[in-house]
Amino acid sequence: MPLDNHSLLTAFALSGGGLALTFFVSWLVSRTERFLIAWTLGVSFMALGVLIYVWYGQTMYPVLGAAGYTVLLTGLAFVYGAGREFRTGILPWRSMAIMAVTSSTVMAGPMLAGYNGVAIVMLNVAATVILLVTAWDYWIGRAEARLTITLLTGLYVVTGLSFVPCAVVLLQAGEWRLSQVPSNWAEDLNIGICLTTLAGIGALSLALNQVRLARGHKRDAETDPLTGLLNRRALLGRIAGEIEGPAALVIFDLDHFKTINDVHGHLAGDDVLRTFGEILTLSCRSQGLAARLGGEEFALLMPGASLVTAAILADGVRTRLAKRHFTGNGGSFSSTVSAGVSCSEDAVIDFDTLLHDADKALYAAKRNGRDRVAVSSDNMEFQTHIRSMPDGQRGPIDLVRLKTG
Repeated sequence: MPLDNHSLLTAFALSGGGLALTFFVSWLVSRTERFLIAWTLGVSFMALGVLIYVWYGQTMYPVLGAAGYTVLLTGLAFVYGAGREFRTGILPWRSMAIMAVTSSTVMAGPMLAGYNGVAIVMLNVAATVILLVTAWDYWIGRAEARLTITLLTGLYVVTGLSFVPCAVVLLQAGEWRLSQVPSNWAEDLNIGICLTTLAGIGALSLALNQVRLARGHKRDAETDPLTGLLNRRALLGRIAGEIEGPAALVIFDLDHFKTINDVHGHLAGDDVLRTFGEILTLSCRSQGLAARLGGEEFALLMPGASLVTAAILADGVRTRLAKRHFTGNGGSFSSTVSAGVSCSEDAVIDFDTLLHDADKALYAAKRNGRDRVAVSSDNMEFQTHIRSMPDGQRGPIDLVRLKTG
């Protein structure tokens, strides 16, 4: 036996209430995802609006009709806001208010004046527009999760378009003062689609949230919290899974960093670390992987780079840090860094060997006075190339032989 319009509307209200509870519980688990609150409010308002509409259908009081539709449209505005907040991190209160007030006004005027047929047409038009705008907003941010957001966009489009036949049927009938709420194939189709897509939209929205949370946990596990660079484990993972030789490795070590902490305080030391992380990120950009290995030691892996390229880049990083000034408990101060460079021509990167050779060069840079770059290589042509560069284009770059004799 098919369900009547009243039963379908009640089922939608109950489903909406259950979905709102699910979103609220999800927010309690992860309170950083504030869009879940907007979603909770949106679905709650929609469920409440439908329940008031059911009551209106039994009494046909204009005030109830206007109240029910206003609450429903406010819920749709919150759903739009939740999608925008998910994409941008900002809840668009002004756009939501304009959307809710404008749509409610063009609907409530005719409803209170007794032209409930006109009011219902306005409701369907407004719902279509809000849902299509919401779909477009999700589509803009599809790069985050293409398949899931494409499906979500499609569900919003289908839901929005399901309101169109309801308005068309009423316009064709030309009855602007109705003695009972509309009950026809278009209304049944609309409610059936809304019931179906509500579950799908809810599931996909929660799935998107889980994907974002998982990505965030992965990022936290791979990232140094102070500098935002990769940590040692993440760098090793990238080398094992993504990077093929040849490649150059630069190891940086901040000079006299313990003294900076002792004299100027740990906050000043953290400022130096953050600044160096920024310099390293800006210097390498898409050329390599920058990581903080621990303490004051950093690494830059450059796939496909030659010794000359890596040494020149390392010297540029050294120069940029030397020009920066910091303030701590002991007053104004500057910081310098030493670097060791190694290179592998092999197709498969042996990180332990690269690291050993780069460390050997780094220790040589420290012994030779710090604030300099040392390169670990058997190739004497490298030193010839560096010496041929104009003085203004190179800093103190030394060659450390891998072998002797």
